[in-house]
Amino acid sequence: MQYQLRVLRQGQAPYQFELEAISIEDARNKAEQQGLIVLQVKSTTSSLLQKLTKQSTQFPLILFSQEFRVLFEAGLSVMDVLQTLIEKESNPSTKLTLQQLLIAVQEGKTLSQAMSLNVAAFPTLFIATISAAETTGDLAEALLRYSQYLENVDLLKKRIVSASVYPAIVTSFGLLVLAFLVVFVIPKFSRIYATQVANISSSTQFLLQIGEFSQQYGAIILVLVVSLITTLVILISRQEIRAKFYDALWKIPFLGNKVRVYHLSRFYRTFSMLLKSGIPVMNSLAMVESLLGAGLKSNLHQAKKQIAEGKQFSQALFDSELTTPVAMRLFNVGEKTGTLDKMMERAASFHEEEMIRWVDRFTKIFEPTLMAVIGILIGGIVLMMYLPIFELASGIE
Repeated sequence: MQYQLRVLRQGQAPYQFELEAISIEDARNKAEQQGLIVLQVKSTTSSLLQKLTKQSTQFPLILFSQEFRVLFEAGLSVMDVLQTLIEKESNPSTKLTLQQLLIAVQEGKTLSQAMSLNVAAFPTLFIATISAAETTGDLAEALLRYSQYLENVDLLKKRIVSASVYPAIVTSFGLLVLAFLVVFVIPKFSRIYATQVANISSSTQFLLQIGEFSQQYGAIILVLVVSLITTLVILISRQEIRAKFYDALWKIPFLGNKVRVYHLSRFYRTFSMLLKSGIPVMNSLAMVESLLGAGLKSNLHQAKKQIAEGKQFSQALFDSELTTPVAMRLFNVGEKTGTLDKMMERAASFHEEEMIRWVDRFTKIFEPTLMAVIGILIGGIVLMMYLPIFELASGIE
């Protein structure tokens, strides 16, 4: 659910921004973790059209990071870089965001402070990375690191989405063909059989009854189906419903483990990027909390508590069930050699590649199976429709 917050940051005027949270208290906690003083919190309801519009006008963070880095490495100042990006930008929404950023920098704010005024465009992780880079003086390296992080995180997500497109199209087409047969074709056969064929098999009779029912109550069925789909879309768009859905997924023995590994790989990669940026461990853990599924957030709270009490980092993650056997070995090596950030990145890469291989194998098995099931359903309906005609022809012979 979306919440609108009015907040205050030390040395700055109050401002408003929106974030997604499970409850008002959760929204307040997320804002306070960013170092903000919360003045007011209220929920905002947005329609599906507004959400689609928001997605279509989303700030292109990867492109911004790449272009900013190239211009900055060429010797341009921060204000000159922003001015150049504004001049070349054609999208009104993106141009407005860049202009607001430039105005804040011209007023004397640092780049990270200017970005913190627009949390909707610049995520907390990005702002923290830029803030740490301003301290260490490696802004270009931080931008490169973050753009690579986004590309790697999106790689697995895009692979999963692309793998689901073909089955979704095949399923939709198959359902449309089945609906056409049941609503339009079968009733015509039922009228023919009512006058021409005396003996009809029980399976064909059942199919004809379904056709008659769908023709009589087709409009009601259509309204119910559309209402059901609309309700599902609205429910899935709510944060608390998605959290319950993830909890249900994790209880499925095989699939739940894959979902867990997916979230852990994102956790490892993000945490590695934050450590490379020089952000302390406890602050990094607080920032990556939103990346974990609802089923793992309590585990992260447990790990943070143990680390604060002085327990070794890898052992705290292991006790909180936030590691895999491979990741645990890599983390132990990283702590001994002082390369924990690199080992976490390797653990993320290992599990991402493992997930990609699993998605490819699943797709190769699932797609032909789906085609076979739909073909059997359609073929079975057609066969049952024509079976009395075959029987009648054989009887005449």
